[in-house]
Amino acid sequence: MSVQVFLRESGFKVLAMARLTQCEYSLVLYTLNCAVSGLDQFITTEAELALMIGYDERTVADSLTNLASRNIVRVHYGDLTQMPRAQSMRIGMQWDISRWRLDFDDDVTSQDAIVFPFRRQGFANLQLLEGRRHEVPPPPKGGEAPTWQRVRDAFARGRGADEDTQNAELAARTLVDTHPVDLVLLMIRHFGMRIPTLSLLASSWQHYHEVFEEETQKVDLLGARQKHLELDQRVRESATAQLEQKDKLELSEEELTVLQILAQHRHPRRQLFWAWQLRSRYPKLAKFFEDLAPMMLPVTSTGSVVKRGFPEPPP
Repeated sequence: MSVQVFLRESGFKVLAMARLTQCEYSLVLYTLNCAVSGLDQFITTEAELALMIGYDERTVADSLTNLASRNIVRVHYGDLTQMPRAQSMRIGMQWDISRWRLDFDDDVTSQDAIVFPFRRQGFANLQLLEGRRHEVPPPPKGGEAPTWQRVRDAFARGRGADEDTQNAELAARTLVDTHPVDLVLLMIRHFGMRIPTLSLLASSWQHYHEVFEEETQKVDLLGARQKHLELDQRVRESATAQLEQKDKLELSEEELTVLQILAQHRHPRRQLFWAWQLRSRYPKLAKFFEDLAPMMLPVTSTGSVVKRGFPEPPP
């Protein structure tokens, strides 16, 4: 067993309902912290441990005895017949949650500690501690695969059989009952191997959804600024190229003035918008406006941009 199995079996949710004392929770969290730091077991003394977590030695000794009796942690003392009596001990987590002795009924498992959100339709699907797990109906015979199976298959694609089939099916059914299936599939594709099990996605949906929004709505401000500068420069270069052909195109004085403004202005794409509104007055620049129309920035009379984004400029 390992930390990954502990997380997969919703170990923290089980701990939240284990009715431990403050000192016992401190000991468990300290042991978990050592485990994720690479120390699956560590050696210490009761006096040293009491000093580290801020409790007296007697309370720590009683808490360790209770945790060990409930199989939540594994404690092995040295030879207490030797002197001094303050012997060292080896402490580690019991990763197999099924061996924990909790104040629950015999038929309650770690999966019953998972609290799912409400269903989008139908009755509420809250997996409460006092309730029973819903019976999983048999799959339909023939015809198109059910929606939950699409979710399970999409998640299993490219993975090994790491998750129990029944747990994966239950989690897939819960996901399609509580969230739009297209969004569920999108989340699975976005996170990929970062989601170890479907059960974890179902029980921690809010967390993954917030991370999904953060990662898909990041704005590269420097990149956006550079894109604006490049498009502005393209408008200036196009206007300059038209000015160089003024004799060939036989441009009017008004058309020359418009091109000079665009070639020198600080915000040529905004000025292009105003010029485009009166393009009928510049007939010899019709092709110029047609080519650059996708690059202009519509603005209000105060100069504020009212349409954002980066349209693809013509090749």
